[in-house]
Amino acid sequence: MPAEVVVSASLAQTALSPWTEVAHDPGGRKTLADLAPDGFVRDTPNRGYTADAVWLRWKLRNPETTAQLRWFDTGNRTLQEVDLYLVDATGTIQHQSASARLPFAARPLPFANFVFPVVLPGQGTTEVVLRVRSTSYASVKLRPVLWQPDALRAEVRAGEMLWTIILSVLLTLALINLCLWLYLRDISYLLYVGSLFATAWGLCSFDGGIGSAYELLWPDSPAFEQVSNVALVVANALLPTVFIAHLVGLPRRNPRLMRGIWFFVGLTALIVAFQVAGTLLPRDDLGRLLQTAYVLGSLTWMPIFPLLVFGVIAAARKRERMAWYVIAAYTPFLIALVLTIGNAIAHGESPGLTPALLWTGVFEPLVMALALADRFYQERTAKLAAQTETILTLQRSESELEGRVAERTADLAAEKQRTQDLLHNILPVSVATELARYGKAQPLELKSATILFTDFAGFTQAAGTMPAERMVAELNDIFSAFDDICLAHGIEKIKTIGDAYMAAAGVPIAVPDHAHRTVRAALAMCALLEERNRSAAFKWRIRVGIHSGPVVAGVVGKHKYAFDVWGDTVNTASRMESAGEAGKVNISAYTYDLIRNTFDCEYRGKIGAKGKGDIDMYFVNA
Repeated sequence: MPAEVVVSASLAQTALSPWTEVAHDPGGRKTLADLAPDGFVRDTPNRGYTADAVWLRWKLRNPETTAQLRWFDTGNRTLQEVDLYLVDATGTIQHQSASARLPFAARPLPFANFVFPVVLPGQGTTEVVLRVRSTSYASVKLRPVLWQPDALRAEVRAGEMLWTIILSVLLTLALINLCLWLYLRDISYLLYVGSLFATAWGLCSFDGGIGSAYELLWPDSPAFEQVSNVALVVANALLPTVFIAHLVGLPRRNPRLMRGIWFFVGLTALIVAFQVAGTLLPRDDLGRLLQTAYVLGSLTWMPIFPLLVFGVIAAARKRERMAWYVIAAYTPFLIALVLTIGNAIAHGESPGLTPALLWTGVFEPLVMALALADRFYQERTAKLAAQTETILTLQRSESELEGRVAERTADLAAEKQRTQDLLHNILPVSVATELARYGKAQPLELKSATILFTDFAGFTQAAGTMPAERMVAELNDIFSAFDDICLAHGIEKIKTIGDAYMAAAGVPIAVPDHAHRTVRAALAMCALLEERNRSAAFKWRIRVGIHSGPVVAGVVGKHKYAFDVWGDTVNTASRMESAGEAGKVNISAYTYDLIRNTFDCEYRGKIGAKGKGDIDMYFVNA
């Protein structure tokens, strides 16, 4: 016979675990009548993972003269089969049942645990027999307690208040950090929200729900209540792991360790997916398979956090600031967890969620929130320092750049001036400016201009006897002097062809004294050669021809521009040079009419010109 448990009216609760007697039913087919009285043995009420039916027995004695109403709390909320039998001294049997597969309203009393009302007759003894069975993932974990109704209500209200406060803190932190993520777009805050969600889910679903979760949130969904407890394993293995790994920088610091963590997370997820599918199937023969899967899932889940802790400690040793926050956040929780498990083992009970464990569990999110705030501050400080350094660097670079720009600008100005001077040596200033601005120059039609041609008498014979280098040097020396004369008298050099030199006045800009300028330049050229011949070894003799009239001027060529003039005036001027004499300036009658009031001219008469017939010609006397 079992030992009697005296239920005193003065006691708010009576723990029944020390007086528990247990009998096993491997097939789960026995009834109360099939149990032999001596088939029970004193043992712990926690039977772990088993698909067998388990019978537990207590003998309760009421020493009071009046009957006592007590509530029998199994300490469990996940079992699929729960039957309570009350056998009084006369052999009368009262039977009550419950199941995790039924809605919340089907429970004998409205509590998260399976709680049954028990009436103990005065001065009598009652035998309480409890049959439990897990046909799904749940283990047979019992903490049988006989409560006074008011005491159990107070205990539950305290738990609900604690649960509500902790859940409110978690949800508030989640909302704040979700807003921070929406504002800052920093993935750290979103990952932290996921970690908080996993913790809140754990509070609502661990062992079938804490506080009033099942009753208030999904009372008509027992299947979801069971599945959420299974799927919670993946959420708690994945979301906090991802957040902590990101916060500490483990993917960058230790990628091999992270690959190991992801392997166990993925393996756990596959096992849990099988458990979820099996839990939704109402088949009692899956009990052993689901419990085996649950044990395997626990084994694959267990290495995740030691690996994560190893990575965090390694980062902390390298003075990673966030790693120390993680250690500070989880150390109180781990200490409370160890103490809770140790206390449960010492009293032969299943570890439960004590207030200390819950509060230290909430301490972790608060410290993590502080870690994110500190991380934001550190990043902001580093960003401001980087911005300050960038501004200083930019200022130094700007100063250096200004110096370089000024230097380069001066170089470019000098280069531009050299280019401009070179272009002006090739083209008239107005034409060069037009080309630079528009990329092309419009042809000009000038009604009156004067053209000058010169060549050297006897050049062909001299070229045959004089060395080439000497010939080029002589021509360069003379033509350079002619260039200076043209510049001094305001006429435009057009080109040189062999020993011939061509220039024009009134081109490309019309001037009224174009004939006068040209004649003065021609006389200066003749005087230059006369002076040069006095001391030079080789004596050059020059013929000069000048004619005035209308011309067309413009730029020709695509790659190497050349300014030139065309028209009958040009041809006539060339004939004036051919018909002239060495050392003389030969002009046409048209040019003579323009300069006769200024220069002394000698009429030569009508002279034949190739292709022009007889033309009146004049020599200009120096």
